[in-house]
Amino acid sequence: MLFLNHKNRSTFVLLLFLTGPLFGKSNPVAMTDASILQVKVTVQYPHFIQPWRFKTPEIRQSTGIYIGDNRILIPAQAVYFYTSIEIKKPDALKVYTAELERLDPDLGLAILKFNDPSASKDLKTVSFPNDVFLPGTGLVMESKDQRNLEEKKIRMIRLDMDSYSSGYMELPYIEIQSEEKLDGVGELIVDATARIPQGILYQFKENNSGRVIPSFSIKHFIEGKNFPFKGFRFKPLIDTATRNHYGLRKDDLGVLVAEIYPGSSADGVLQLEDVLLEVSNFKIDPKGYFDHPKFGKLNVSYLFHNTNDADSHFGKKIKLKVFRNKKPVTLELDLKPLPESAIRIPHGNSRFQTPKYLMLAGMIFQELSEQYLTEHGNQWRNRVSKELLYLNDFYRIKRNPNEGKVVFLSQVLPLSGNKAYHTAHQMILKTMNGAQIQSLDQLQNLVKESDSAYIRFVTTDGFEMIFKKEEIQKLNTEAKQSFQIQKDSNF
Repeated sequence: MLFLNHKNRSTFVLLLFLTGPLFGKSNPVAMTDASILQVKVTVQYPHFIQPWRFKTPEIRQSTGIYIGDNRILIPAQAVYFYTSIEIKKPDALKVYTAELERLDPDLGLAILKFNDPSASKDLKTVSFPNDVFLPGTGLVMESKDQRNLEEKKIRMIRLDMDSYSSGYMELPYIEIQSEEKLDGVGELIVDATARIPQGILYQFKENNSGRVIPSFSIKHFIEGKNFPFKGFRFKPLIDTATRNHYGLRKDDLGVLVAEIYPGSSADGVLQLEDVLLEVSNFKIDPKGYFDHPKFGKLNVSYLFHNTNDADSHFGKKIKLKVFRNKKPVTLELDLKPLPESAIRIPHGNSRFQTPKYLMLAGMIFQELSEQYLTEHGNQWRNRVSKELLYLNDFYRIKRNPNEGKVVFLSQVLPLSGNKAYHTAHQMILKTMNGAQIQSLDQLQNLVKESDSAYIRFVTTDGFEMIFKKEEIQKLNTEAKQSFQIQKDSNF
């Protein structure tokens, strides 16, 4: 990875013009280049509390960056649950349409493709290098109207790791600061001197700080590659009593392996309560940081999740040193992508997943997700069932591969035939006629195939709901008519 400080920046610029691009295919992006597009997306989000409904359509404005082959790079958040996408080119009145080609919910980027093959005529391709210049000064290229680009200065401060803010993985980001107001809707960031792309702005807060997806992560995504995932979570080991318990000396480093994802890179290699001491010969301190030779202190996840060619171990064996049962052990870990099957309770962003529901006797059953909980407003942690909240906080990841989804009764639609259960809501379903419930699909099949005259639902707190099997469809029909519900289920 190339690292430039302010003293050698002028030498770099001279070399750039004398020797040509140092960045493979990456070239400077000028104000006059037709590379920045305006994107208008109509979205219609699902209703997670009433999952048979959709919300009122909304319009989302975003910046698009042309990356060649009729493709446009855009923040993923702009296209979740889209119904139409319209794109305007610089200095053109015509509106073009596009469709989603690919999306990465953890990185937060998506690629669109023009429906009209001729739409990319006169557009200039932006390519992203492996190199970032830190610390340094950058320019935010904003498309404020159809004809004009604006540039605003930012200070690119340092590289850091995002801690599960919207997805399942920690990925690198560049921290920036600016005295100017920025939108954070996918604007291109270029180096102020060489005008080489550095990343895409995806967040900017009122405290004048923001976050940029670095160019090497963008390059990896555009090339269609998967992102590596370490497959475990760790806890700091900073108090003396705990370190003594694991047999660590005063000068030992290391963090505690606290959770392992089933089917992941770490599964079968690491063990719970291993103390991770070193990764690729980098010593890990008790808070989970190591000293990067160019970027200073970084979270250990960088050594696993990073995709920069100079630092990445993706596709290679990565060496680990752990302290296991009070003895040092050397291991090798083969980095793999995130196993979606390890996720028990979806969290972070929606990942383009429409909420599933199953109606039985006018009762709505769902699979627990963080999106359902956050739908209850800004004070959602105070408004939802404490049992659901606890599961979401501590049991998002499966403890073993056979563990199922959390199926719960979200609400009972008020009908005369289910009157005894009108007050029941947000209760976790444990069994149906004695069978443990692992998913909505399983529950639907069990009810359909049951030979019993009665269907008995039991929640984890012992609450029982009993119906004649013949009543279930009758009550569903009544509920669909009364509450304008189209189907008994949506899967």
